Amino acid sequence: MSLPQRLFTPNIEHNPLHWMGIWTPQGWRVNPKRWGQAQCLTKWLSGDGRTTFFPEALRDPHTGRIGWADDLHVTDDPLTDGGIYPCDPRVEYPAGRPRWAISHTLLCYPVADHTLQTHEYTWDLEHGHLQTHFRRQVALELARTDCHTGRTVTVAHTPISTVIEGNVCYHQCNSAVRGVWGRADKSGPNYYTRRVCELLSMHNGVYVTTPYAPVVQCYGLYLTDPADPLGEVFDPESLACVDPERLQREMRVPLDAPKLGMIRLPAREMWSNIYGRVIELPNATEGDIPVSYVDQLAERIGARFIIGEVGYAATASFDGDRGAMGYVPAFDFNDNGEIDAEDLEFLRANVGRRVRYNLYLDAYFGGDWLSTYYCVEPEHRPGTPLIADYEFGGGYDAAAGRIYLLETPGPDQPVWVEYHYDAPAEAGENNIAVHLYREENR
Repeated sequence: MSLPQRLFTPNIEHNPLHWMGIWTPQGWRVNPKRWGQAQCLTKWLSGDGRTTFFPEALRDPHTGRIGWADDLHVTDDPLTDGGIYPCDPRVEYPAGRPRWAISHTLLCYPVADHTLQTHEYTWDLEHGHLQTHFRRQVALELARTDCHTGRTVTVAHTPISTVIEGNVCYHQCNSAVRGVWGRADKSGPNYYTRRVCELLSMHNGVYVTTPYAPVVQCYGLYLTDPADPLGEVFDPESLACVDPERLQREMRVPLDAPKLGMIRLPAREMWSNIYGRVIELPNATEGDIPVSYVDQLAERIGARFIIGEVGYAATASFDGDRGAMGYVPAFDFNDNGEIDAEDLEFLRANVGRRVRYNLYLDAYFGGDWLSTYYCVEPEHRPGTPLIADYEFGGGYDAAAGRIYLLETPGPDQPVWVEYHYDAPAEAGENNIAVHLYREENR
């Protein structure tokens, strides 16, 4: 079966509080959320360092049936925040690592790629087979550019991770490759990525699609103002920023430190027909960095990013507020994975600085789309102009382990690579937990 060329078109046509939308090879499957009760049944699988396919692993061991209902949502489900996601099978590896990386937990990842982190497996709805795609990060691997053009690098571990969306693994690129550098300390130019700042038009009230892909990191999303000199700062044809100095000086977009704009902005209330209630929309485009922001960072000194131990996963609870404690990327100004004294001093030095609010606060991205925390258009009509500051990569051939560079140090040169690949579970007794759901009274 051929899959659609566009792997994910972010869209909101129904109230997301009451409807669930999942992308499938046939397009969007949207169904009303059915709330109820379910008993979680846990099965155990054992890795052997080779196996990624587990036949009939998702069948109920007592009845042999595939018993879950994927439209059911459970508010107190410990494996998803507030029942946002339905009762699909959950696979936990290594066993004991809390909470899979979705919704409010994913927002506390330094690189919040929805297509890389959300699922690490797919399943067969008819037979109950399980196919794992456990992501493994290689923080530093020595390789060499090819000896002809120097514009490719082949890595040792394959397949390089690709997109999983809606229970389908697409052989399309995402942020799995983070960079290729000429030095072991990853200093100097990143030959794989390029950072761009563009004036884009939003797809709806939350998502914006990007002309370049795959997205590797998002730094900032900023609303525009009628008084902005957009025609002078952005090229009218390419929409690329042609005067970054003016963008930062006059429009106060903090290109030098985008996280300074990640402040809770003032909001206004407006009725939304799609949500069926009053929602909050941004009420300003810029503001001053407050002293209280320093206090919020100080409370988090020492917090580090650890997979499964950030966001609401850190406490295995969800209260629906915006204040998950622990590590949050908005306070990690030096991007070292820890909120430390250096971050605190940097923020103190910038208190009172006027910046444009960065709507990428508490948001995430996909292969060719970015998202905002605040809804900027109550009925999700397209067209809102938005300034996007993001990084994209040259892409890769996942099966061959071949990475394509946007720049090169030359043919047959040593380089250091950071990337993710899909690995089988390591050998171990019962080191894979599979959580299935039996719906009560059904």
